[in-house]
Amino acid sequence: MGCNGCSYKGMSTAVEDAFVGVRFREETNLTLCSTGGKIYGRGDRVIVEMEGGPTFGRVEQSPMPVFKPCQKSGARPIVREADEADTAAFDRQRQNEMQGKLYAQERSRALGLDMKISLVDFSLSGKKAAFYFTSDGRVDFRQLVRDLSARFSVRVKMVQVGARDEAGLIGGIGVCGRTLCCSSWLKDFRPISIQMAKRQNLSLNPSKISGQCGRLLCCLAYEDDQYKTRNPDSRPTPLPVIADV
Repeated sequence: MGCNGCSYKGMSTAVEDAFVGVRFREETNLTLCSTGGKIYGRGDRVIVEMEGGPTFGRVEQSPMPVFKPCQKSGARPIVREADEADTAAFDRQRQNEMQGKLYAQERSRALGLDMKISLVDFSLSGKKAAFYFTSDGRVDFRQLVRDLSARFSVRVKMVQVGARDEAGLIGGIGVCGRTLCCSSWLKDFRPISIQMAKRQNLSLNPSKISGQCGRLLCCLAYEDDQYKTRNPDSRPTPLPVIADV
């Protein structure tokens, strides 16, 4: 993740027991979490305070290195070690999410809604649920919300996302063999154009320069400035011609 400077210049960057790496669900990347002075070992189940509320996770790295002082300020606090009640709530949460996605898909088709349910996220408390979907246009999902709320007795929030955001939510492996940038560290999407691929003399085959989202690869922009410097006129360098003898 990019850094535009840090106001925590006096803080140490050494490995400390105060930070551990926690994995949530099947996420590939670990989230840096602060322990609050307690000791957690690998495999410990914990409850972490996230933006959406308390979240169940598992410690995968203890301690976890902190390379940038500014990372410390963004570490999520561990509230407590998870008990049997938390584990049972997490099992219910996963079950509700699977059932919620299937039910939402069935009801959206029955209501004739032009939408694709991408991801369902229930809170650990079971009181709130967010349904992420993609659609080419606006969708009147008021009846769907009422059906979902009645079926699961939760406060329902419908969130429409774009193709790139959907890929970031679901995650996956890119053509490079690594975890998708949008699901691991990339938060701001730059406009991507076919000219970026031309400047780099890449094949214009859509299957070669498109990501899981079906859009042009975000990584085409990573070195575009260097290619512009090499070719100020922005015209791609012609490929060598190899003649058959």
